[in-house]
Amino acid sequence: MKPWVGIALMPEAEFIASALPLFEGGEIDVLEWSFDTIAKQSHEPAWLPVLLQEYSERGRLLAHGVRYSLLSGDFSERQHAWLKQTEAELKRYPYRHITEHFGFMTSEHFHKGAPLPVPLNSQTLAIGRDRLQRLQQVACIPVGIENLAFAFSAAQVKEQGDFLEKLIAPIDGFLILDLHNLWCQAVNFGTDAETLIRSYPLHKVREIHLSGGSWSTVSSRNHPVRRDTHDEALPEEVLRLLAYALPLCPNTEAVIFERLGNTLASRAEQTGFAEDYRAIRQLVERVCAGKESPVESIRALFLPPKEHSTLPQISKSLKAQQELLVSLLANSEDLSHTIEKLRKQQVLIQGDWQPERWTPEMIETAIRLLKKWN
Repeated sequence: MKPWVGIALMPEAEFIASALPLFEGGEIDVLEWSFDTIAKQSHEPAWLPVLLQEYSERGRLLAHGVRYSLLSGDFSERQHAWLKQTEAELKRYPYRHITEHFGFMTSEHFHKGAPLPVPLNSQTLAIGRDRLQRLQQVACIPVGIENLAFAFSAAQVKEQGDFLEKLIAPIDGFLILDLHNLWCQAVNFGTDAETLIRSYPLHKVREIHLSGGSWSTVSSRNHPVRRDTHDEALPEEVLRLLAYALPLCPNTEAVIFERLGNTLASRAEQTGFAEDYRAIRQLVERVCAGKESPVESIRALFLPPKEHSTLPQISKSLKAQQELLVSLLANSEDLSHTIEKLRKQQVLIQGDWQPERWTPEMIETAIRLLKKWN
């Protein structure tokens, strides 16, 4: 398949100024919209519903959520409200499919920080499946999940692809393969990125994300940590990974370029955004030449969503573990002392978190994230 190429839409004026030449040139095939980043319709810029309606009517609008917190041990009122908001949004626009992030949310600024990983065990698998089934029941369109950029250990990186395949199996879901997320993990843990790509269920990939990011200096090692911050130019390494991945992901319908809207203030940054986008588009044209594009229509589920109990699955033990982890990281005053405390926490050890395997640089990075956004 020759996937459509598009952007993750941002509401800031600088972003629209950067993307306008691409819209005017008919270069944006598809839009992805993170519908839960604007609290009220009254806060939307006037042009936004017009643009969303135009793409949705052609079956080229993708919904992307950032606040559901798929793998939280609890199921809060905020998550109930999120599902209601999602149901209303999907009635407002006929989206082609909907996706969310892997991991659990640590603050209300989740989309600006980073979701944190969880133990990849039967307990989190059951909770994740429950949350995805609830989303599918509300959405009644295909549901997907995006691979995580952050990990505490090499084991979490190695096992994520297999876990994601099990997670989406009951709903016949799909994956967003975020190549910058994957590259972050490869760089941070000294893993070959191409080998890591092949560890994912590539036949389940329906969407590919690309973005830039930043380097974070840490005191615990000489080399910086790569962060998925969506605030800088697209790395050549990630573009090369797209060329490698496309032939391996034959069901990819959309390739989406992401950049935060408030990072395009200068003329050089705006020009660079358009150049990065066109480089992606040219690569897709070259690699997928002669292949058919996706069908321009809204797709419904092949099977009705499975019924489940009224009450969501909740794990008090997982909730307590997540709260303890967030508290230790957010209140850390000394890295060495925090690492020692984490590795002695029987609650985390018994919960399969394996803190003894966590690398100091990723613990330090998590501390910085939690202090910034909590």
